[in-house]
Amino acid sequence: MKTTLLFLAGLAMSLAPGTRAAAQVGQNRQTIVSVTPEQVRWFTPSYYTDGRQRAKLLGDSDRDVVWVDRVKIPGGKRVPAHTHPHDELATVIRGTWYVGVGERFDPTKLKAYPAGSFVMIPAGVPHFVATKEGPVIVQLNGTSKWDTHYIEK
Repeated sequence: MKTTLLFLAGLAMSLAPGTRAAAQVGQNRQTIVSVTPEQVRWFTPSYYTDGRQRAKLLGDSDRDVVWVDRVKIPGGKRVPAHTHPHDELATVIRGTWYVGVGERFDPTKLKAYPAGSFVMIPAGVPHFVATKEGPVIVQLNGTSKWDTHYIEK
């Protein structure tokens, strides 16, 4: 029975979106946790209907734990104005991410953040994002459940 439960737990972890590192937050461990680019498992959450994908690298952004996710946004996309209940901590991994502040998408307010940039958007600040030239990968970090409230539909 115990062997069967361990097998099922291992199988569930291997099939779940994310990586083994995602399951290791909070464990008493003595090893380095790492995820190489080849190990990143992209998936499309039901709330992404515009081509975006997400990858869970560490922890679980659906829970109140330490987590690290990546978001892949195709080129030429816009994400309408929205807020988050917690600070958004973002590092641009690839491409140029455009962010603007306001309750309506306004391309004249977009500021470019190239790869290597860090952006902190305070909780409750209405903002919108876009990609132009090509796909963008942004890494998000948090300690509380990720949530988005769209102002603009």
